Amino acid sequence: MATAAKEAAPAKGAAGGPQLKLLVDKRSRRVLYAEARKDAVDFLIGLLRVPAGLAARVLAKHGERAPGSLGALYAGAASLDDAFFVSGKPNRAALLSPALPSAALPLLLGGEDTAGALPPPPPPPPAKRYFRCAGGPFYSSCSGNPTTVTDVSGLPCPVCGQPMTVEMKWTPGDAQGKLATAQEAAGEGSGGYVKDVVTCLVMDDLTIEPISTISAIMLLKKFNINDCSALEEMTVELGTKEAVMLLRVSMESATVLTDVFSRGVAIDRVDGDQ
Repeated sequence: MATAAKEAAPAKGAAGGPQLKLLVDKRSRRVLYAEARKDAVDFLIGLLRVPAGLAARVLAKHGERAPGSLGALYAGAASLDDAFFVSGKPNRAALLSPALPSAALPLLLGGEDTAGALPPPPPPPPAKRYFRCAGGPFYSSCSGNPTTVTDVSGLPCPVCGQPMTVEMKWTPGDAQGKLATAQEAAGEGSGGYVKDVVTCLVMDDLTIEPISTISAIMLLKKFNINDCSALEEMTVELGTKEAVMLLRVSMESATVLTDVFSRGVAIDRVDGDQ
């Protein structure tokens, strides 16, 4: 098990930052699980998109030891003279700590420029277009009542043989026959990784699961919790300090939430929590 994250002066998280609602066993100080909404889940998933070089730089900036030899590798590469590189004056930031779009970067990098950090909403799919034949003269088989459509303009109508070039308007609807909104029809989202309505259980080892009453009860049974008075609920707000701690400890420990939030680390509770 990793050594508990070291003592540090509390650093207040950004107002309105992601929150984790922790359920803690007061006797062992172990975090059983946490409840997390979209912004916190997006941050945790975003940790998977942090390149090793950027992780090393962030940890070094905050005085944290990178796991294994990662910190030494980063420091050694950063100290190499320009003459060793193919390009005379290398962009060391881009070379040694590249940043992929990640929902974790705004917290990890604090006040640094994080433009493009959050994955953009997926582009809406191109609108489908449908075509029919013109219906033709009165003797045409499709006169006044074309019965065949295609999504490729110009194909010959299989009934009358005329080119199918007359575009038809598509009206989307739902199961109840109501018109779908333009946003739903375009498939627009809010960015990040999970849907806005999602609330998840985050286990001590950062396993993310859908939340449900049954799953919470089964977890209490799994941890042999018979007396709910032995439990403490604690809400923490994620700022840069907490984000950096989570990044480091996630690479060393299988009890991340306990090591970061419940083993002697000074953390900030949200105002109003007891």
